[in-house]
Amino acid sequence: MGCSLFAYLLVRLGPSQILQLLLHIGWRFLLVLAIYPFFELARAAALKKCIGGEGWPYRDLLRIRVAGEAVEYLTFTGPFLAEPTKALLLRNRGLPPERAFSATISEYLMYSFTSAAMAIGGTIYLLHNFELSASVTLVAYIVLSFAALLLAVPAVAIAGRIYLIGSIVNALRKAPRIGKHVQVDQTTLRATEDGIFSILRTRPLRFVAVLLLEFLAHGCLVLELFVLLRSVGQPVSLVAPVVIESVTKFINLGFFFIPAQMGAAEGVYAAVFHALGLPASAGFSVAFARRLRNLLVSGAGLAFLNALRRRSHPKS
Repeated sequence: MGCSLFAYLLVRLGPSQILQLLLHIGWRFLLVLAIYPFFELARAAALKKCIGGEGWPYRDLLRIRVAGEAVEYLTFTGPFLAEPTKALLLRNRGLPPERAFSATISEYLMYSFTSAAMAIGGTIYLLHNFELSASVTLVAYIVLSFAALLLAVPAVAIAGRIYLIGSIVNALRKAPRIGKHVQVDQTTLRATEDGIFSILRTRPLRFVAVLLLEFLAHGCLVLELFVLLRSVGQPVSLVAPVVIESVTKFINLGFFFIPAQMGAAEGVYAAVFHALGLPASAGFSVAFARRLRNLLVSGAGLAFLNALRRRSHPKS
């Protein structure tokens, strides 16, 4: 399905024009590859802050992050497998399970919070400053509602010390057919949520540090997008990449069931570019350039994953 959408958009927007735009990026793609590692470095630093304490090599955390990103990007499970993979790799490195899962979930929640905040701001800006078609307006309101929900529900649960994850797991255990497959140690689950509360609720300085690191990570993606926009001949101000990055934040989550978001990412970028008065073909080209970057990073992530597994299970 994703490949069919990709092919349709490619033919509809003009293969020769898109190829010309991609070739126009040229050597600047190396600049993109130089910027993106700072995104991973910032998020690895946020994960280290969530773990707390000493003795956790930053290099290992960076490898674990990139390995998890490869799982998220290349499979149809998205963050639902990628985040547990990171936690399991941390556990295999000697971190207690409840601490590994609480740190991983906390970092992902903070990234989701900041993503939702950016999505809300960017979508409101888009709705108030551009004439959008009825279908795009509807999608914009859906994104706005989803971002607000993603921001509000966990925030209320954390502020009120509500064991939301445990409630969801217990509800799944009672569900017919799937309940028997949900096997979770209640003690570990409760300890994990207590760890999340400790990280995000009871230590304000650590909370602020993680928050700033996540916004720094978003800033790296905005800078990358700015470079790509200039590379495809769009002399835009810094506002455009901020808005584009903000309103496309949930592509990975919304289309997690499509490996690499093939076709979906190009379609969303083309629609957002068109809404901003930019060529849809430029949006397709930018999304495709980011796909190439993701594939290269995922290749490194798979290598890291293999190395980390071997270190966790050495040969006798």
